[in-house]
Amino acid sequence: MKSCCFTGNRPTRFPWGYDENDERCKRLKSEIYSETERLIEQGYDWFISGMALGSDIFCAEAVLKLKEKYPSVGLECALPCPEQSKGWSAENVGRYKDIIARADRVTTVSPHYTKFCMMKRNAYMVDNADFVLAVWNGERSGGTFRTLEKARVDEKPVKIVSY
Repeated sequence: MKSCCFTGNRPTRFPWGYDENDERCKRLKSEIYSETERLIEQGYDWFISGMALGSDIFCAEAVLKLKEKYPSVGLECALPCPEQSKGWSAENVGRYKDIIARADRVTTVSPHYTKFCMMKRNAYMVDNADFVLAVWNGERSGGTFRTLEKARVDEKPVKIVSY
């Protein structure tokens, strides 16, 4: 089994914010789908999403769509804590729950929220992946940057999808 984890920016860092009808967002989703399919064609069959709003959700949805074409592909949702979606809109909570219900595995890395549970989740994903696909704007701060730094230290190959 060859595995890939996803990391990426949240909507607050996108120039279009939460507007998924924006053409730039549509192009990003299309590129995520294409890159994920390319990985499947290279033998990757297990994908891990951290399930944060934005990139993580887009990546998980791409895997679920690709499972229709490649049924042997698996999706793991790596949750930082059970309360991850607390405070999200009803629409985003529904989307989150739908993905989790369709995932092949759900792993919760911390039994409750702590200030380190997101970093623990990110470390879990890198530790359990052979490859990292990142949706990143190049900012040298935040969780995506720290996850990419861990991947670099761990000598994991990385592909950056810019937007």
